[in-house]
Amino acid sequence: MVELERILKTFTELVSIPCPSGDEKKEADLITKKLQALGVQVKVDQAGANGISTTGNVWGFLPGNVPGAKKVLFEAHMDSVAPTTGTKVIRKDGVLYSDGTTTLGGDDKVGIASVLEALQIIKDEQIPHGDVQFLFAIGEETGSYGIRYLDPSWLKSDFGYCLDCGGSAGEIFNYSPQAYRVTYTVTGKAAHAGEEPEKGINAIMLATKGLSKLPWYGRKDAMTTLSIGLIKGGKASNIVADECEFVIDMRCPDVQKLDALRDATTKLIEQEVTAGGGKLKVNCTLSGPAVFVKEDEPVANLAAAAAKAEGFPVQFKFTGGLSDANFLCGYGLPTLNLATGMDKIHTTFEQLKEKDLVNTARWILAIIREAAKK
Repeated sequence: MVELERILKTFTELVSIPCPSGDEKKEADLITKKLQALGVQVKVDQAGANGISTTGNVWGFLPGNVPGAKKVLFEAHMDSVAPTTGTKVIRKDGVLYSDGTTTLGGDDKVGIASVLEALQIIKDEQIPHGDVQFLFAIGEETGSYGIRYLDPSWLKSDFGYCLDCGGSAGEIFNYSPQAYRVTYTVTGKAAHAGEEPEKGINAIMLATKGLSKLPWYGRKDAMTTLSIGLIKGGKASNIVADECEFVIDMRCPDVQKLDALRDATTKLIEQEVTAGGGKLKVNCTLSGPAVFVKEDEPVANLAAAAAKAEGFPVQFKFTGGLSDANFLCGYGLPTLNLATGMDKIHTTFEQLKEKDLVNTARWILAIIREAAKK
């Protein structure tokens, strides 16, 4: 049985440690110590090499005692968004907050704390289970770098569950978009802005003219979005800007539709840039592959059965966000993102209901129990 005070103590300890993306070493050391105390085999990989982080991903493995059971992986990330300088948790009316000077860190310590609680119960109550793998990743908030740089041969499970989404226990996110980060670089011609501006070609103006031709931005439909998120250019106010760079985030689960959107957007921008005498360079990178797991697949059936066993209403849902689950699916491991209750994330107003922390641990434990039946 999940013990509220115990899981709250674990959660509070986890979020008290500064763990910005790229410097998760102290958090990794704490998690490693806790996993080993629970009898879990632990390894740290080399995903953080080359300056990506001060540590690698932390992997845990609990050998099964039920032959033939499905092998399950649970994943959560260690890093938190700034400000994360050591959170002080405030409890009020069944809800957890920070003191307002940092994020709470429920994104994603709720996943880690819930796994540790489930493991404690398995140990204390000698619960039958198959092989269970755990993966606590680095660098999720800056682009899922821990998952991008892991060695896929380390994945030894039949399917996985990412514990990194808002909502209530029972909500299963089986559908999310592919995303592109498209960087446009407009090149113009520099000139003195006061002496001879007519001899220059202003790259900033060409970029804005191109963007103004876009027929829409924000949300196009329920599953398609386009956001102009970054722009920079120019060297000084008295120089006609000879370069301007802007970045567009594009998302859609239909890859053909997403490619058509990228191409149409680029064509409109390029027409304006070249008409004004400038040049356009385009660099499109994959922010994350799409996820589409059918509701009748084993990974979905297991999560739904476990939720029902705990009395959680089951809902399959689409999310426009990306998570480590996108990349795990890209490696060929069917992975669903499960709701953990995190709310108002990436702000100092972040909060988490105590019951959601408890319910996440209950759901993890129920999935392990259900997997042992198969």
